[in-house]
Amino acid sequence: MPTLPAHSTRCPQCDLKVALPGLAEGQKADCPRCGETLCALPVHVYDSVAAWALCALFFLTLSLNFPLMALNVEGVHQQITLLGSADALLKEDFTLLSDVLVLAVLLIPALFLTATLYVYGGLRRDRYLIGMRSAAQVALACRPWMMADVFLLAILVSVIKLASLADVSLGKAFWAMLLFSLALTRTVSLVDGHWLLMELARVDTRTINAEDAHGFCPHCGAPHDKGQRRCTRCFSTLARRRAHSVQLTLAFLVTAIVLYVPANLYPIMVTEYLGRSDPSTILQGVLLLWQLGSYPVALVILVASVLIPIAKFLALILLLIASRHPFHDARRHTQLYRVVEFIGRWSMVDVFVVSLMVALVQMGQLMSIYPGVAALSFAGMVVFTMLAAMCFDVRLVWDAEQERTRHD
Repeated sequence: MPTLPAHSTRCPQCDLKVALPGLAEGQKADCPRCGETLCALPVHVYDSVAAWALCALFFLTLSLNFPLMALNVEGVHQQITLLGSADALLKEDFTLLSDVLVLAVLLIPALFLTATLYVYGGLRRDRYLIGMRSAAQVALACRPWMMADVFLLAILVSVIKLASLADVSLGKAFWAMLLFSLALTRTVSLVDGHWLLMELARVDTRTINAEDAHGFCPHCGAPHDKGQRRCTRCFSTLARRRAHSVQLTLAFLVTAIVLYVPANLYPIMVTEYLGRSDPSTILQGVLLLWQLGSYPVALVILVASVLIPIAKFLALILLLIASRHPFHDARRHTQLYRVVEFIGRWSMVDVFVVSLMVALVQMGQLMSIYPGVAALSFAGMVVFTMLAAMCFDVRLVWDAEQERTRHD
């Protein structure tokens, strides 16, 4: 039965040195200072991850071979697939939006699942296979960018938006996508980065004794020698804090705020109905849904597309200030940072809604929908806010609090 031996590591969020006890399957360890989960071992760690990953790949393959949605207007029938949505955006010269859709819903999840199966397959046989470390790093890096669950929400919003104009039905691919999303989410929850890198170090044996260590890797907690530049476990650059964290976070945040302005001022979607063009912004779409009586969907779009981006901007600004002049205890700032990380990708729901409606509603003069210029700005805003959160080193907040306590 795989276990994690007792060892010392550092919390990736508050930098507290923690002596972890030996962990068995089904056990987890949290940081005593900030509450961050340092390691969590599922039951049947090898088999459970492989089973859920294979299940997710199976349902992803099924979702590509059946219709996703179907539309019927005045006897004109049209249906789309997942790849058909991306192709419709390409035909409208929105290549970047098409790339975002394919990457976030299809390619990145597939890459994560195949890399996970490769790594866990080698570990189950207790063998170090070629490129296992790189595959593990790829799998861990993919996790924030997978948006199958956001895409599912976008499908439901699209159905409700179009229900007042036409007869809309969900295809078999929707149910396959639903099961794929559930299996993918379960796989992600079972993959523990700390245990995975420790196991890779065990089978590769290129590690040093923790008792003789000069320090610990800030990314995976592995011990390292004095003067060592790269971690032998995860190959990350060894530095006390992430280089240029504040500057990069500020640069990405300013870019996201700049993109947020045209994303709300310009039309995100243009509807042509019986020869009449009707452009609509995000707020106009929310008002339309409210007038049609779709109150829950209107609130979802309002929160995900308007309120969450503003909340992320304010939260990141507060965190940047706290990294120099903390005004609350560092634990609260750390909790705020976790919320920002969690909600970051859900703002992409409006971009996916536009992608689906553009692909589904192409009926010439009868009714057609085209993406507006705001769709690209909005997608860029979401990506840059996610990058800003990823670049921020929350340990700087704990450093600032310790410095303030020292002065007091």
